[in-house]
Amino acid sequence: MSKEIKKIAIVDAGKDTTFVHAVLDFVKHRYELIEVHPTKADYIFHSCMGNEVLKYNGVRIFLTGECVTPDFNICDYAMGFDHIQFGDRYCRLPLIKLFKDAYFTFLRPRPDAQKIFNRKTGFCAYVMSNTKNSAPEREKIFNALCEYKQVDSGGKWKNNVGGPVADKIEFQSKYKFVLAIENYSHPGYLTEKFAQAAQSNAVPIYWGDPTIVDTFNPQSFINCHQFDDQESLLSYIRHVDENDKVYTDMLSAPWFLGQDEPLDLRDVTFTQFLSKILDQSP
Repeated sequence: MSKEIKKIAIVDAGKDTTFVHAVLDFVKHRYELIEVHPTKADYIFHSCMGNEVLKYNGVRIFLTGECVTPDFNICDYAMGFDHIQFGDRYCRLPLIKLFKDAYFTFLRPRPDAQKIFNRKTGFCAYVMSNTKNSAPEREKIFNALCEYKQVDSGGKWKNNVGGPVADKIEFQSKYKFVLAIENYSHPGYLTEKFAQAAQSNAVPIYWGDPTIVDTFNPQSFINCHQFDDQESLLSYIRHVDENDKVYTDMLSAPWFLGQDEPLDLRDVTFTQFLSKILDQSP
């Protein structure tokens, strides 16, 4: 049975439209998506890197990998980070879901904690290359933790391992902990950083989305948002680091609350949202 053809365009998404195509993957098994010039497209997928979308008449579907709230004066539908409801016009899709290899870590049974622990050779890793226009916590947490033990920095920023690492996951996998710190703190803004720490079979030390514990099990990671000050955060990190049983218990804990992937993060949720748009006449 042939798939129904849908004429689409992608605008205002920058040169790298990988994340847009990652979203479209949710419906590519149902439709043949043909990219055409925006003047000929029935559906315009757009992001936050410009206002070209205003020139065109297609159904506007806003997608974002940035910490940007959709403007429904511009778009007809949107998929973003925010915990908002707007009838059938909005679906929350955090960027963490689109890094498929890393996200799949949450869906697999956790590996043997003791075997993972036995392979750890370092304390904590951090891979960051740019602090421009981002939250100061990215530097503050790193610097404070270095007062306890050296954090090995494998990115361009404060690199102390002989140069930027070629493979982030391979590098991080050697360490007990991985700093997973977002550019911004905003409810719902949850990117690949947490998933890539998990993919490394490390305990993430996370800062960013204050609502992360609504989805992920607080017993599986260290949540900076649960501490009143940096001193209490560092005290807890030391406690986990110095107690092997506490550490391996964290390595064993299921990632998701209730152990199962929540409905709002399952593929079917995004397939149904986009299909409802594409099944209608423009």
